[in-house]
Amino acid sequence: MPMLVRFVVMHALVGFGLAFAVVGALLWFDVSGLGTLMSTNADGPLAAAVLTFFMGLTLGSVQVAFAVWFQAGDDHGGSGGRRIRIPQIFLPPRRAVAHVAVPARRTGGRA
Repeated sequence: MPMLVRFVVMHALVGFGLAFAVVGALLWFDVSGLGTLMSTNADGPLAAAVLTFFMGLTLGSVQVAFAVWFQAGDDHGGSGGRRIRIPQIFLPPRRAVAHVAVPARRTGGRA
């Protein structure tokens, strides 16, 4: 199996394992009555399987994304960017501020 495929499959399985743990904790601690609802209903095992599958898809995708994201390292060994001053020609022009006198509003004495 190619290295990249093994990388994605391994991290997706880690995400699915985490999903099993999360759904197990949701059912064990009966969060919002979820465990009771699934244990008393005839379709409870199907609902638990669907919840686990879709939670596994979500957490597996997140795990793969984090694994790819944290792969980035110091490739160039540089000092962190160029330390040059940006010429004034590339900066946006400053806008002039105009002060305008606004007359005070009269408050009418309607009763």
